[in-house]
Amino acid sequence: MAHEWQTKISRVMEGKVIIRGYSHEQLIGDHSYAEGVFLTIRGELPTKAEARMTDAMLNSLLDHGFVAASVLAARYAASGNPQLVPGTAAGLLTAGSNTISPQHSAEFLDKAVKMMKEEKLTLEETARRVVATVRSEKRRIPGLGHPTHKGDDFRAVKLRKIAAECGFVGDKIRMFEAIHAEFLRATGRQGICINVDGMLGAIMSEMGFRPMQMAAVALLAVLPGIMAHVIEEIEEGKPLRIVRDEDNDYLGPAERPIPKSQERNL
Repeated sequence: MAHEWQTKISRVMEGKVIIRGYSHEQLIGDHSYAEGVFLTIRGELPTKAEARMTDAMLNSLLDHGFVAASVLAARYAASGNPQLVPGTAAGLLTAGSNTISPQHSAEFLDKAVKMMKEEKLTLEETARRVVATVRSEKRRIPGLGHPTHKGDDFRAVKLRKIAAECGFVGDKIRMFEAIHAEFLRATGRQGICINVDGMLGAIMSEMGFRPMQMAAVALLAVLPGIMAHVIEEIEEGKPLRIVRDEDNDYLGPAERPIPKSQERNL
């Protein structure tokens, strides 16, 4: 009879822990953090190329200052509740469709590549159809554009270079680049880059990561920056930050008298 709680991830015994079949003790010091992350999330030790690529991805989102919603949320939370864990959690809760979300780009590319293969289209034909559909439906393409980086997102460029060196450039990355080129052509907008989330999604899709595994890697990648900002806010920041009057607009009605109860019932 099977027990109620089951896992393929780890087994803990007296003086020993097994992670995905490997001794945790032997992993410590003999394998990198990136290798440990890959093993724990994916279930197998990475190849040399996979380890290098995973290490690069974990370094790609270390911090992005006050441009990052995760940092602002974390620091605001820490200014009201000066504790590391709640502030860090607040930062992580910003992860979603607009930020720290490589899985959305990956899913978008999966659909495009599937259509290309099923309908025997070229990359360019598929890109034209995808961009036309997105524009007609007034949707955004996940993984394109950045509020600060216009021409290129240096993080995405570096990841693309390492992916090529590690042998991970395939249909997903080429499809993304074709869609990006077609979007620029169709819209005439030249300041829209492939951003780091988009490139992460494309690369991890090439590597066989599943969507939730992609999100997990991205969250691990942003953790150092979020925690550093929370620590700085607690140690050096202002308690209970507020939005100043000169930095916000009130758009509601002007102050007005509250009607008497009998007038409200008429």
